[in-house]
This record gives sequence, structure tokens and C-alpha cells, in this order.
Amino acid sequence: MRHRFHLLATLIASALLSSCGPPDETANDPFAQHIKELRRAEDTSNNTVFRPPPELARTLGLGTNDTRSEIVFLQSEAVRSFQNYQRAFLSALMNQESGLRLTVLDAASKANIQSDQLRTVIAKKPVAIIIDPADGVELSQLLAEATAAKITIIGLNKRLTGCTSLVHCDPQKIGLAAATLTIESLKRKAAEESRTDITGRVVQLRGAESSNYCDQIAEGFTTGLRAQPGIILIHDAPADWTTDSAVQHLGEALRIQRSFDIIFAHSDLIAAGAAKFTNDQKIRENTLIIGTDALPGPKEGLKLLHDGEIDATIAHPLLIDLALQIIVKLRSTPTFKPLPEYEIMPLAVTPKNQAIISRSGSYQLPTL
Repeated sequence: MRHRFHLLATLIASALLSSCGPPDETANDPFAQHIKELRRAEDTSNNTVFRPPPELARTLGLGTNDTRSEIVFLQSEAVRSFQNYQRAFLSALMNQESGLRLTVLDAASKANIQSDQLRTVIAKKPVAIIIDPADGVELSQLLAEATAAKITIIGLNKRLTGCTSLVHCDPQKIGLAAATLTIESLKRKAAEESRTDITGRVVQLRGAESSNYCDQIAEGFTTGLRAQPGIILIHDAPADWTTDSAVQHLGEALRIQRSFDIIFAHSDLIAAGAAKFTNDQKIRENTLIIGTDALPGPKEGLKLLHDGEIDATIAHPLLIDLALQIIVKLRSTPTFKPLPEYEIMPLAVTPKNQAIISRSGSYQLPTL
């Protein structure tokens, strides 16, 4: 699946580059080019229905009378690089499956919008719905209606009930992985300083102030840190998923606390802001920076790690690749019954294992 996707991503990028003018610094990164084109389109339009670029549409022979079976992806909010990457990756994978087309809808973090979207989608009777639930949304009744209509439902969050199957990564385990890295780093620091006590001052930069996802990451992180009472979380602030906000909150932390050893950010974009701040303040050499997501592409986590701008990142599985595999197998194999739940574990990516992960990926999908 990964190899097939890479070839398709190259095709998409080649089509895009033919009309994009002179090459840029990402010209040799096909998927980065595709992401850039998607973002450019989203900047000028509120239409969230995926449409392939004209070159690719002509290649695939798509016309206005599209009779392919529809899969709908309901996203909770499309404000992060991770969510944009999920969306583009699913679009690319879908283009490898004949007879299927994709619609993507963004709830913009609004529970009522997502409920309305799901209600409308059920009436259209797609073959499948993939859903990442918005905070506070109650979908049990609607999911029961979808099931009664024989629509396959794949949930991307373990708190959803009534789905055909769940494909998820526990956010608490992302936080716990970051806590483990934090403790290991401060243990090494203590050993280098010939100390037996493990101590350290830690800053956490959440993605958003009110977010179930960020709350769970934070819970896993703080729970993990309790294994070493000498490690203190001195500042915990929302960075609104932006670099600028990360810089602002770190400035507040430094004025109040004077120093810190480790910064854990809920996204690699926030981690990039932390890198900028610590470099500007001349404290980067003594500060460990951990991000989250581990995406490829320019200015994403794996590139930041490769360039030494951050020190580690927690890889968040994309999930939609397995979700699509389940849907395709249900359509092709009538006797197939997916498990109620598939959990894919996050993985800490550091300079030690980055080369392997860049070649083979940060996770393996289960065999269906």
C-alpha cells in the first residue's frame, strides 16, 4: 500500500508541477507539492468537497456524471497539518481504488455542524462514512440510523459507539511517550552531572485550550511525569496550533520561571515556534524540544528533526489508511467481519531511529 501510494503521489505532483511555474525548494518532494496545492485551493474556497486537479481528472476519465460509490470523511476540524495530511493522503489512496469517490466535510470544531453534516450524508446513502468526532458531539442516534441504512461506519476515536469498527490512536499514549522521552533525557543529564536525583523543569504547549484531544495528551504526559517527582511541569498553556502563539507563551514562561529544560508541544508546528524562541533567546543548546505528528515534507516534523530544529517528535498514525482498507475489504469480501476496534500505537521518533522510520514508516497496519 505504501509503495503504491508513493507512485501515485509522484503522478499527482508531476501533473501539478507542469503548471506551477519555476521549481521551488520542495520540488523534489512530490507529496509536499500536492499538500501545497490543496492548501492553496482551501485558502480561496470554502468548498470542502475534494476535487482532483484537472490533469489528474482527465487522466482518470472523470466527468460530470460521476457514478462511483461515495465515501465521506467527516473531519472534526481541519486546522492542523496532521488533518490536512490525513485528508490528502486519503484522497490519494482513494484514487487507487476504482469505483470509489471521496467527499470531505469539515465541522470546524462545532458539534452541531457535524451532527447536521452526518444527518445530510446519511440521506445520501454513501457506501461508507469515516468520522473523526468533534468535541461534545452526540452521534449515537445518527450512527444507529446509518447502520440501519447499511452504511459502513469507521470511527477514528475510541469514544464513538455504534460504528462498524474503530481505528484509533490513544492520545494519552502520545502524551505518555513524550513523558518517557522527557524522563530519559533528564536521567542522562543527571548522569552527565554526576547526580543521582532526577530533576527538571518542563513546559507543555497544548494545541488548543478547549480540546478533548489535547486534554488527553496532557493527561498522559502529566501522568507519565509523576514517575519522577523531581520533574516539575512549570508552565502549561494553549498555543492555538500556531508558531506565533507558541513564541508568545514561551516568553511568558521565561519571564515567570527564568529557565526550563524541556518543551513538549502538541504539534510539530508549535515545536517549530519553540525552536525559534529558544534560538532567539540563546537557550536552545540547553533545551530539549519534543513535537507531535512526525509528518514528512518541508517544515514538518521529520524535516525539523533531520535539521536539528527539534530533538524528537511523537508519530501519530494517520488511521485513515486502515479505515479505507477495512471499507474496501468489506466491499470485496462478503464474509469479512472487522474487529470492533483496531488501536495503532504512537512511536517516539528521535535522531537514532529517524532514518529507519523515513524508509519504512512509523507504524505497521494489522493484517485484515
